[in-house]
Amino acid sequence: MTTRKNVLVAVALLLSGSLLFAQVAADPLDYFYDDLTIWETMGMVRNLPPVRPYPLPLVKTILESVMEKGDRTQREIARSHFDRLFGRTVSFGGKTGLALDTYNDYKQMDLAVSLDANFTFTDIVSASVSADGWAVNKLPDEELKPAWERSTKNIVKDNAKVGPFYILPSITSSISVGTDDTYLNAGLMRGSWGPIYENGIIVGQQAHAAGQFTFALNRPKWCFDFSLFALSATADDDVEDYYPDKYLSLHSFEYRPVDWFSISIFESVVYGGRLDLLYLLPLSPYMISQGNTGFHDNSYLGGTFTVRPLEGMKVDGTLIADDLSFNDIAKFNFDTKWRIAGQLGVSYAPRKSGLFTRIMLDYTMVTPYTYTHKEGDSLDVTAPNFQNYLHAGKNFGAALDPNSDRINLRIRLRPLEAVDVDLVGVLIRHGNVNEGMDDRRIREYVTSDGSYITDGSIRNASGTDSGHAFFYSTPFLTQDTIQYIWQTGFDVTCRLPVLKSGGYMVFRLGYRFEVNINPDVNRQIYTYDETLINEDGSRVSEEAIDAAAEAQLEAWKDKATGTVFNNYISAGFEYFF
Repeated sequence: MTTRKNVLVAVALLLSGSLLFAQVAADPLDYFYDDLTIWETMGMVRNLPPVRPYPLPLVKTILESVMEKGDRTQREIARSHFDRLFGRTVSFGGKTGLALDTYNDYKQMDLAVSLDANFTFTDIVSASVSADGWAVNKLPDEELKPAWERSTKNIVKDNAKVGPFYILPSITSSISVGTDDTYLNAGLMRGSWGPIYENGIIVGQQAHAAGQFTFALNRPKWCFDFSLFALSATADDDVEDYYPDKYLSLHSFEYRPVDWFSISIFESVVYGGRLDLLYLLPLSPYMISQGNTGFHDNSYLGGTFTVRPLEGMKVDGTLIADDLSFNDIAKFNFDTKWRIAGQLGVSYAPRKSGLFTRIMLDYTMVTPYTYTHKEGDSLDVTAPNFQNYLHAGKNFGAALDPNSDRINLRIRLRPLEAVDVDLVGVLIRHGNVNEGMDDRRIREYVTSDGSYITDGSIRNASGTDSGHAFFYSTPFLTQDTIQYIWQTGFDVTCRLPVLKSGGYMVFRLGYRFEVNINPDVNRQIYTYDETLINEDGSRVSEEAIDAAAEAQLEAWKDKATGTVFNNYISAGFEYFF
């Protein structure tokens, strides 16, 4: 009875402060960025830096541009954002959310109180801050989400709990110095990088908040940007415990020779255990700098492009190369190592506002072992991994595991000025790269105690004692057991102004139907079997090892296969005053 009373008291305190969620310029999940994708597709806004979120001076310039160029509907939408972000310094409010998973019959409830602030101290100094106090019965990793959708909360597990509710804080913040075209923006916040905002393959907005330092020099014909992200490292065998001193440096140069075309080249490097000043030099190529460190870090090279073939149409592409077999490619031998990720998207938004607002179709692919690295030849899965593309145990880039691809369709309709309806369709494929592995490495996997992860995830690196797996080939989705995830559904959002206080209310309703075929492909296929080791430490015969490995593979197939049907239903309410 005491526990129930404590829960009711906690809920009452949260409700008395009004129900709120962080909505500030420092958050790329703020619905300003949803509308920004529409304005960019329309062509009203162009030539923005690739790194988001943006500082307040740039946000202000964007909104003023739309209020000048847009039709009545777009001007009013931009005006509502302007009033929300610049009409007041501090806002209070809150949010509540409910979710249901019909397959497991799980239920979720979220409550939050918050303070949001957007400060413009001088013409060149501004800040954006949101402080949230959450009461949740599901931690971010436990939330009821369709496959590969991540929590929007920047909370970290702690022991503070009242009844079934965890009581946890989160802060999103940024401070910028500069103008709308030359600035330094720094804060603890989520990020997004590249021409495709949703689920980007370099920095994805679904990733947990990280320390971010960004410098941008943006001109009509070109843009240079540099970013440093402070990440949380985890061990390959334990993604629950975090470690400091992991960093991602990223710089790019974009060229815009004509109004309808732009192209960029970029580099990134993931490393840790130190903060290396070499990677803070903005004009020094990381591939060269890495040589000065003994090639101990994990560098990437890539490019992006944007083409506008018609008014209201936008074609975007991104390609990142983790590791390539240059010698084979130079000899036109394309059956070789391709550690790459790519994304291609086509979007259309009519310039005249109406029922149909925007359609977006994109394809993402991540080949086997892309984003997976370990320092040197270390096989220690218990040490912090400073080189894989994980932050706080989750993908920092594409929201996919290696050896996966995804087709994503989203149609936005606006039946009423304050109502958005998103129709969603997603197909994801994934294979465990260890199915079909050659016998030499399989024997290592089953006879080495605690040295290997064989679940096909980013934690599953290619290095072994007998050399890298698939060093001269790329088995992209060629396995016998492929996971297929089909998702379809809708999201409805209604935003209404609160005229008396100058605030606003938001109502949300979401539904996803999901079919997951072969849902447990990401189980480990091969694990250490102590019966394959003799008393003197030697291995038993290869025939016995191969038979034991084959038995593990068959057992994995039995558990991996099947079909799961699920329904995810969610609803939410926000109120700011």
